Amino acid sequence: MEARDCDSHAVLLWRSLVAEKPGSYTSDLAAQLGNLGIRLLNLNQHKELLRATEESITLYRSLVEKNPAPHTPNLAKQLGNLGIQLSNLNRHEESLGATEESITLY
Repeated sequence: MEARDCDSHAVLLWRSLVAEKPGSYTSDLAAQLGNLGIRLLNLNQHKELLRATEESITLYRSLVEKNPAPHTPNLAKQLGNLGIQLSNLNRHEESLGATEESITLY
C-alpha cells in the first residue's frame, strides 16, 4: 500500500470515529488531513491537497472556538501550510492572507 493510500485510509478511519463520537477525535482527523496534504503535495495533486488542508483548517477553527490553547498552534501551522501551497500555485493574494493570519496566531 502506498503512503498516500495509507493516509487516505487513516482519514476514513478518523472520520468514522468522529461520526461515532463527535468532538472526541476531531483533532486527530484534522492532523491526519494535514498528513494527507503532505502526501498529495509530493504527488502534485494540488486540488486534493487544497481540499484536505482547507478541511483541516475548518476543523481546527471549530476546535479553537471551544478550547483555544491546545489547538491554536495547529491552526496556525495549517494556515502557514496553506499559504505556501497557494503561493506555489501563484495565488499570491490568497497566500498572503493565510500567511498573515498564521503569523497573527503565533
